[in-house]
Amino acid sequence: MMIRPRFLWAAALMLGAGAATAADWKADQDAGWKAYKEGRIEEAEALLKSAEKAAREFGAADPRLAVTLDHLAWVYCAEGRCDEAEPLAREALAIREKALPGDAAAMADSLNTLAAVYDEAGKPALAKPLYVRCLAAAEKADGAESAGVAAALDNLAAVDHALGDAAEAESLYKRALAVREKVAGADSADLSATLHNLGLLYIDQKKYADAEPLLKRALAINEKARGADHPEVAAALETLGWLYAVQGKPAEAEPLLKKALALYEADLGAEHAHVARAAGELGRVCLERGHQDEAESCCKQAVAILEKSAGDPRELAEALDDYAAVLRKAGREADAAKLEARAAGLRKPAE
Repeated sequence: MMIRPRFLWAAALMLGAGAATAADWKADQDAGWKAYKEGRIEEAEALLKSAEKAAREFGAADPRLAVTLDHLAWVYCAEGRCDEAEPLAREALAIREKALPGDAAAMADSLNTLAAVYDEAGKPALAKPLYVRCLAAAEKADGAESAGVAAALDNLAAVDHALGDAAEAESLYKRALAVREKVAGADSADLSATLHNLGLLYIDQKKYADAEPLLKRALAINEKARGADHPEVAAALETLGWLYAVQGKPAEAEPLLKKALALYEADLGAEHAHVARAAGELGRVCLERGHQDEAESCCKQAVAILEKSAGDPRELAEALDDYAAVLRKAGREADAAKLEARAAGLRKPAE
């Protein structure tokens, strides 16, 4: 539910001839990455595309191009465009393998980016070996207790979680949390991703009492460090809201999910996959609370977004079933049956 934790080291910059162009590249590069980290995704894309254009003038093997391609790949992932992010991340990794083979920090950077693209695209089996390599490179670059190693542990844990290895994921998350607390302190923003993802793992294991304090702590850290309107605040709100929903506490869940949905729409646009997911969750909660009109509006929104996307058809099937449940509650049996039949058809190829 959350954009994956990520880490950077200062990339080696070969600033030589063409100083004005290099200065232009650096200005757009720095401003674009700052915009991304602050949740201004459209602005980040425009700036980083400009930086990419400048960097390509330095030559196809210039390390500055790898920096920009890596960062632009993160932007595309945030926009749900993983298919466009993958070739950029692959190109960045190839540049660094050729130009900076002994630079463990730079290699860890690109391995992390390509792995994250696969992770965000729902391909954890492809992401895992890259994250394993990334962890080794991070340990070589900075030692066993560093922010980079903690981020690599987080990401590897998330993949193990997705692949069904809950015990290994929990162990890695706890190790990452211990490193982060030692390196950055108990209130650092760096802790929020680890707390959030460990909370998600506990929700999946139905360890709700263990999940709640972690998710509340992640939300408080994000709001203080990043501001109330940041996309990662939306993710923290959504996850805490969903925790209450699965515990049968819709009154506590509804305001959190509403706020998360509004933040996603503002930050990521009305047709982003995160918007669809949050709308579907809110629709179920509204139905449980008897808010029929709101439930129908949310479910229709989720279905409309997923119909336009090229994502997992099972996600659309789930949204159709949610919408059907709302229609049945309203006595519209025939319409509900049509949606359920369509959902069943979408699931057949995957079975």
